[in-house]
Amino acid sequence: MSFLDKEEKAGEYTSVISEQCQFQGTLDLQGSIRIDGTLEGNIDNAKLVTISKTGAMKGDISGLGAVIIGKMEGDICVEEIEILADATLKGNIRTKSILVEKGAKVNATITVVTEEEADLKGEEIIEEKQDKKEKKK
Repeated sequence: MSFLDKEEKAGEYTSVISEQCQFQGTLDLQGSIRIDGTLEGNIDNAKLVTISKTGAMKGDISGLGAVIIGKMEGDICVEEIEILADATLKGNIRTKSILVEKGAKVNATITVVTEEEADLKGEEIIEEKQDKKEKKK
């Protein structure tokens, strides 16, 4: 049985943007992603988004969880987030649970919400962003 077979059986799908890769666009994921390179765009519905030490992202994240080690600029709406010591983050965060390690550089508005608030406000934020994008067109 190969590694890929194990991933499929467990329901885990992991995507990787490698260190040499630059990507522009929106990713709608059902699994997890690790960013070692550069992403300019949004990640929607991800299970777990990890921005590694070499990774950089400019855009928004929505999903279950995020681990930020590299550079991130944008809004994050996840259930749980970890911002580790080497991270640089600028934007807004909406979450139920947050961990920020000593040494992380965070310039953000952070909102920690209850279970009920997370369900309601998360949808409102997504709808609001879609409305703004449509008005720009």
